[in-house]
Amino acid sequence: MNVSQPIADAVYRLKRHDGVLKVGEPDASDEITRVCIDVQVPLPSRSKRAGVSSTGVQEVETCWIVFGHDYPLSAPWLLLREDFPLDLPHINPHQPDEPVSPCVFEGALDELLHRFGLDAIIDQLIDWLSKAAAGTLLDLEHGWEPTRRDRCPSTIVYSAERVANVIPSDGSVLTIGCRYVTVEGSLFAIFDDSLTPQAEPAFNQTLCENNREKWSRGNTVAFIAGAPFVDGKPQVFKHYQPETACDLPTLLTRAAELGIDYDALEQSLIEYYRRSIMGIEQDPRTWQHGLYVIVLLAVQRPVSLVGSPGRSLELLPYVVRYDIDSQNLLERTTTVHSAFHAHSLSPALLALTSGIPHEPTTKQLVMVGCGSLGSKIALHLARAGFGNMTLIDNESLSPHNIARHAIIDGDLAVVPPKKTEQMKAALEQLSHDQIAAHYEDAVKVFVDAEIFGQVIPNGAPLIIETTASLKVLAAESRSAPLDMTEGRLVRVAMYGQGRSVVALLEGPGRESRVDDLAAYLFECCRNNAALRDTIAGNTSEPTELFVGENCRSLTTPMSDATVSRASSIAALQLERWLIDGLPDTAMLCTGISSEGDLGMTWNQLELGPTKVINVVDEGGWQVRILRPVVQTIHDDSRRWMPCETGGALVGYIAYESRTIIIAGLVDAPRDSVRESARFILGTDRLVEKLRGAHQASLGYLSFIGTWHSHPRGGKHSGIDRETLHRIAEDAGGLPAVSLVWTPTELLCAIDRW
Repeated sequence: MNVSQPIADAVYRLKRHDGVLKVGEPDASDEITRVCIDVQVPLPSRSKRAGVSSTGVQEVETCWIVFGHDYPLSAPWLLLREDFPLDLPHINPHQPDEPVSPCVFEGALDELLHRFGLDAIIDQLIDWLSKAAAGTLLDLEHGWEPTRRDRCPSTIVYSAERVANVIPSDGSVLTIGCRYVTVEGSLFAIFDDSLTPQAEPAFNQTLCENNREKWSRGNTVAFIAGAPFVDGKPQVFKHYQPETACDLPTLLTRAAELGIDYDALEQSLIEYYRRSIMGIEQDPRTWQHGLYVIVLLAVQRPVSLVGSPGRSLELLPYVVRYDIDSQNLLERTTTVHSAFHAHSLSPALLALTSGIPHEPTTKQLVMVGCGSLGSKIALHLARAGFGNMTLIDNESLSPHNIARHAIIDGDLAVVPPKKTEQMKAALEQLSHDQIAAHYEDAVKVFVDAEIFGQVIPNGAPLIIETTASLKVLAAESRSAPLDMTEGRLVRVAMYGQGRSVVALLEGPGRESRVDDLAAYLFECCRNNAALRDTIAGNTSEPTELFVGENCRSLTTPMSDATVSRASSIAALQLERWLIDGLPDTAMLCTGISSEGDLGMTWNQLELGPTKVINVVDEGGWQVRILRPVVQTIHDDSRRWMPCETGGALVGYIAYESRTIIIAGLVDAPRDSVRESARFILGTDRLVEKLRGAHQASLGYLSFIGTWHSHPRGGKHSGIDRETLHRIAEDAGGLPAVSLVWTPTELLCAIDRW
C-alpha cells in the first residue's frame, strides 16, 4: 500500500526501535494511516511467569500508532487495545467500545516530536506501559494527578478554593448561578462571584449574531455535589478513574461511584429543566442553542492535587445540554461532555513608550502569535507609532493569560475573546486604524499558499513570529510561501524562564533560514558559557504551573515584569531595524541576564548565506551548511595544502523533514594523519570532544559525520564510502554525512544503515 515518504520513514524508525517487537503493514485511508506495533513491556519480576501484571498489563502489548494526513507537522496519536484496564491514571477521556488512549506525556506530543523525534514518543509509550504494569503511574508523594481532560469544547471559570469552601457537608446539592456564552455546542461560563445559593432559578438565553456567526448568552446554574461527611470527616476516594462520562446516565453513575446522591442530583436536573421550560419570561422554542446546565462533582482525594498545594478536593466539571423539541417541550434529550476548568485571574497593563520618527511607522508589519510575549511586542511597537499591523493567532484569551498579557478586557468573565480581536481593539484605542486580525493557525498560514496569500499582506518588511512553538518553527522552516515573499521572517523567543531572549532574523531571500539560525544559536552556546547557562535556565526542564484542574493546563511561571524585560529589548531591536533599515545578512541577537541581574546584555552576530546541497542518497536529503562551517573548512583545507585534512561534523537532524543542518566542527585529533593522498581522522580524545560538543550545545547538536579535503579535486573515493558506511552503522539508523572539500566545490554523501 502506498504511503507518504514521511510515514514510510516513520515505519522505518519503528522497525529499528529496541522496544518494538513487531511492526505491521501500514493501513492507510484518506485521512489517517494506522500502524500496529507489538511493544515489549518490562513486567515486575513477580508477574513475569504469568505474563501479565497485577494491574492487567500484558508482557507484550499491541498498540496502534495513528498518523494524520499532516504528519510530520502533527504528531501521531497512540491507542491501546479496547479492553485495556481503565482503572489507571493518565488515560485520556474514554468512550465505551473504543481503543484506550494513554496520556504518555504531560506536554503536547507535537512539541516532543519536533524536539526529539518519533523515537521519543515511542520511548514515552514504553515508559508509560512499564509504570502501568508496576502500578506506579500515580505517585502520591508528588500529589494526586487531576483527572485528565483533553479536547473539551467547554470551559468553566471559577475559584476552586472558594467553591471547595461552600460545598455542603451533608451531601445535598448546591445550586450556584452562572453567566454563559455558547456557540456550536461549546460553552464558556463563569460562576457568580458571590457563590450565593440560588432559589428556584430558571434558564434564559438571548440570541446574538453578526454577519459571520451566531451565538447565545444568558444565565444558567451549576449543580455542585459531593459525598456526605461521615463522623464529621469527608469520605476519601483513592481509586483513580479516567473520564468516561458521555451521557446523563454515565454522569449520574459516576456521581454515585463518588458517593454522591444519584437521586438528588437527577431530581435537581429534572426540576430545573421543567421550571425553565414552564416559565413565562421566555419561550423555550427560541433557545436555538439548547438549554445548558453545569454539574460539578466534588471528590475528596487522599493527598493534595498536583498543582494545587494544600487542597485535596478535586472538582470535576461537566456540561449537560438539553435539546429543545418544539413539538414536545417535556421530551428531554440530553448530551453530556466534560469541561475544562480555568481559574479566574486579574491582569495588569503595560506602560506607554514612544518617540519614533513618523515616516518609518507607516511600514506594514505582521505579528504571528499574540500571547504574552507577542502581545507586549505588538503594543510596544504600537505605542511607538507602528500601527499598520496584521495580527495572526488561533487562541482565545484565558483568565491565566491576563497575569502576563499586555491587555485586559472587561467582558473576559463572560466571553472568551479571540486574542487577535482583543489586540485589534487595544491597538484601535491607540488610534491605529490599519489593523487586520486573523483567527488562523500559524502552521497552516506557513504551509498553505492560499491562506498565506489571504492573511500576509504584500510589502510587509517584517513577519514577527513569537509563538515559541517547535511545530511552528518546523512549518516556517520548510514554508514554500515564505520562499516567495520579499518580507523577512524574525522569530523571537524566550529561554531559561525568561532570563534569555533571542531574535532570529532570516537573511534576504531566505539565504539563511530560521532553522539555520536556531542551530547557530546552540552552536554559539558551545563557546559562550554565559549564553549557554542562561538559555539552560535553573532546571533541566521548564517549571510548569497549573492554571486549571487538569494535567494539560500548564504554563511556565514568570512574572509580568520578566516578560516585559524580554519583550522591551526585543521590540527595541525591531524598532531600530525598522528605522535604520534591515541588515543585509541574517542576524542572531541574544539578550542574557545573569542570575540576580535586573538588566540584559544584548549581542548581535551576523550569519552569512547557508550552503545548501540537495543529496539524492537514501531517499533524498537537504543538507544545509552554515556559513562559518563552510569558511572554516575552506581555510583549513587551504592551510594544509597539498596535504589532505579534515575533522568531525556536529549538527541537527530534522528527521521528519529530511533536513540536516551542519552547524559546527570538532577539530581533528592530534593523532590524525595528513598526507597528499589520504587523511585519517585520529581518535585521541575524539569521543570526549564530541560528547562535550553535544553537552555544550544543550543537547541540540550531535555528531553527524566527518569532512576531509581533496586538494586535487575528485569525488568520494571507495575508501571514503566505506568509512561513511562504518559511521552510519554506529548511528542507530540516523543518516551519517561525509563532506569533501575541493578547490571548486563542496561534495556531500549520505549513508544510513
